Amino acid sequence: MNGQVAVVTGGGSGLGEAISHALAGAGADVVVADVDDKAARRVAEAIEADGGKARAHTVDVTREAEVAALVEAAAAPTGRLDVLVLSAAVEVRAPMLDTSDEDWQRVIDVDLKGPFLGMKHAIPVMVKGGGGSVIALGSTLGLLAAPDYSAYCTAKGALNNLCKQAAIEHAPDGVRVNVVAPGACEAGLFMKVASMAPDFEAIRRMVASRTPMGRLGRVDDVTATVLFLAGDGASYISGAVIPLDGGLAARRQ
Repeated sequence: MNGQVAVVTGGGSGLGEAISHALAGAGADVVVADVDDKAARRVAEAIEADGGKARAHTVDVTREAEVAALVEAAAAPTGRLDVLVLSAAVEVRAPMLDTSDEDWQRVIDVDLKGPFLGMKHAIPVMVKGGGGSVIALGSTLGLLAAPDYSAYCTAKGALNNLCKQAAIEHAPDGVRVNVVAPGACEAGLFMKVASMAPDFEAIRRMVASRTPMGRLGRVDDVTATVLFLAGDGASYISGAVIPLDGGLAARRQ
């Protein structure tokens, strides 16, 4: 990926942080974008300390002007944007009838509106450069329903169709759009939520035992898939939703 420019939203922590490092390790100039300025700068500085190329950018993905400024800044040095990874996400755990309007809107805004705005502003730059790859971080919960996750399941399910729509509309432009849909991973939102439980290890064991492969997803499961979708080996793949869940969705669908 030498010479390519990649933007990772939510790049300041969790899977976004790991993906930022992986893209930089493959030679990309990575823009680590996050609402947390300190986190974005920490990741960018760590990448540069490892010999990679990275820039930090603060962005609230729910605000169109900030997303437009992110894309402009990312493309400014070379006029190109090759890869967009949409990793910024939030999660609320509550039954549907107990979900507040505020929490519902926050999940929909970050997890669905954010990717919409990212693609709206990034894809035209990709088209001018001859094409590119958009990779959205979805979830197994976008493929099936789960008690207490009504807002999150709704947002991630809609994200799948949004990305399929973008894939169809921009296939003639050489822009590919795909979704990577992890299950519970050893990084990201699952670990953040599970760490608040009274018995964190019990939660990990329980979730792993319910997965056909008998383990949680690993960070490199996700980063390897993202790198594949960003590269030439996936040049004929677009509009796909790829479950990374150890077979969980296949068993429950």
